[in-house]
Amino acid sequence: MLHAFLRRLALSALVVLLVTILVFVATEVLPGDALQVSLTADEAAQMSAEDFARRRAELGLDRPASIRYLTWLAGAVHGDFGKTLIGKTPVAEVIGYPLRNSLLLGLVTALVAIPLALAIGIAAAWWRDRLPDMIVSTGAVLGYSIPEFASGNFLVLCFAIWIPIFPAVITAFSNDPPSHLLAVSFLPIMVVVFASIAHLVRLVRAGFIESLSSDYVERARLAGASQWSLLLRHALPASVIPALNSAALYVAGLLSGLIVVEKVFSYPGLGMVLIQAVDKREVAIVQAVGLIAALLVIGLNLAADIAVIALDPRARSARA
Repeated sequence: MLHAFLRRLALSALVVLLVTILVFVATEVLPGDALQVSLTADEAAQMSAEDFARRRAELGLDRPASIRYLTWLAGAVHGDFGKTLIGKTPVAEVIGYPLRNSLLLGLVTALVAIPLALAIGIAAAWWRDRLPDMIVSTGAVLGYSIPEFASGNFLVLCFAIWIPIFPAVITAFSNDPPSHLLAVSFLPIMVVVFASIAHLVRLVRAGFIESLSSDYVERARLAGASQWSLLLRHALPASVIPALNSAALYVAGLLSGLIVVEKVFSYPGLGMVLIQAVDKREVAIVQAVGLIAALLVIGLNLAADIAVIALDPRARSARA
């Protein structure tokens, strides 16, 4: 198991290095010059060619791309993602609170969605091809098909306009306490939960049906095991293992999926910062957000792989 863990760790480190190159190159190939985009029309008209060249040198834009990549990578390793073009504010300060808010929203959503999807998926598999299973399957297809902005606007219409229970937009600052943010974020959480469980329910249902039809569950049934024992002791552990990687990728993908939800509800998270950074061509912020999102995906996928190796003897023997 230690050998498999070290191998996965080395592969993850290589993937992180490749991701840093991809993130840097993706921002480099954007059309236009970062300095030109950051300047207003009046400022650009008043600047001479010498002033423009001096500003480029101050920002380090006159250096080769390879040198700028190595400088950015060295700073990112130490948590220094550079400064913004407008305002010269450290990027870490700009994304600090929004990153906390997005992680908070994603964590709460995962804590609600994963147990709920597990319970619904088990119920659908237990009553396979009957009314509960058909209702769950139909709801999962609908939830998987409806985009977040459509379901978000529908919930706003229902619970903020027709029945004014919750606010239509989040009227909170990015540095507000987490308790205050969660108190006004019921609708965003519901939108993400509804979209998330649609995918997870299908995975749990498929894995549970496969476990219920396996030989060892049938032997336990013939040995006189109760229904609860069959569900929780025999079928559940085997059905959860195939869904671990997908669940890890789902949790990591929440950060990117929340961008649409944060825009719909004006939630002060990382998605709003990223949208504004792309509009203003703040390359340092875009690079930092892209790297953080990639690190979350790689880290959670590594944790899921380690959990599968630890729980499944077949995976350990295959790795060996």
